[in-house]
Amino acid sequence: MAQQQDVPASVPTVAVIIPVRNGADHIDQALASIVTQTVPVDEVLVVDDGSTDRTYEQVSRWSGILPLRVIRTEPTGSWHARRRAVEAAGTDLILQLDSDDMLLPGAVASMTQAYARRPGLIAPRRLMLVEGETADIPRAITERLPESGDQYAYMLVRNYIGIGCLYSKKDYTAVGGYRPGRYAEDWDLWLRFAAAGIPISLAEEPTYVYSVHRKNASSSGGPAQGDQETLRRFLHVGSETHRRTAKLALLQRAGIEYLRELKRASLADMPVDVAAAGLAGNAGIDVWYDDDLGHVLVGEAATGDGRWLVVVSADGSETRLRSIVTPAGTLEANETDPALRWDGRNLTWYGWLAHEAWDGPAELTSPTTR
Repeated sequence: MAQQQDVPASVPTVAVIIPVRNGADHIDQALASIVTQTVPVDEVLVVDDGSTDRTYEQVSRWSGILPLRVIRTEPTGSWHARRRAVEAAGTDLILQLDSDDMLLPGAVASMTQAYARRPGLIAPRRLMLVEGETADIPRAITERLPESGDQYAYMLVRNYIGIGCLYSKKDYTAVGGYRPGRYAEDWDLWLRFAAAGIPISLAEEPTYVYSVHRKNASSSGGPAQGDQETLRRFLHVGSETHRRTAKLALLQRAGIEYLRELKRASLADMPVDVAAAGLAGNAGIDVWYDDDLGHVLVGEAATGDGRWLVVVSADGSETRLRSIVTPAGTLEANETDPALRWDGRNLTWYGWLAHEAWDGPAELTSPTTR
């Protein structure tokens, strides 16, 4: 067991929350990682979300080792399990841990130090452990954050922080806590943190081991439908820049299906150079309009190869998005938005695809030139 450090009485209290359902294969290693902390936690809240295996019995064995409370519920989903855990916590700060992941020994110390420097949402620095890899050695995940003024805009495009965050219960309550949703409940919560102006910071050293295995629901990347449901909650939140960003992100995920929700417009009423937009003439072009997006055009590409394009343009001089329509009606990621700025920084390419590596604002480039 790691040697524990003396902690001043003024340090905020910390609870680790763990939602679990049928997690008997991994829950012991998660709980063991809490025992090894150099700074002890004040509470451990495990919400058993209707497990049918031996999860409850295994967790209960740790009650003499950890300051543990186990809450059993009917299966209601991870959002509800997380919400129950936070509500039950009597501490100042909440630290997330999934039942199949682990905290590194200095996690609590590093995360609380980061919070003391800059109170807000503290994102982990993660290592990734992939089941079945011969070396069985965690790999570092590059973790970088946008500048403070850009954090909400970037968060609308994709969730750039992982599980394992630390935040105050006061901030959590102020933004409304976890909301119902089958998927993406963390992204929804982080969006509300960012929209409220709560700063997002990184721990200075690795704090979290993220496990990828066949039983891990997140290893598949998460259903796109959950992303769409989350984004719809933010289409009318914040500045014009933020609203436009949310709508562009939804358009890319939902494809042309989203256009049915916009107002129809006439091509004759808009000053657009169709050829410059990459479309083949005026015939057969459909036009929609949105106050934040501007005009959205769908038509055959000028390349003559039978492909169709979606072009988003505020006027005839700017193209905010140009994307190929796939046979399934979704959009390929090829986005440009020179007007998308916040705090004077250019977000020309904002890395929508979730599997793209995060390279930070200073390193963003067009996907066609990387």
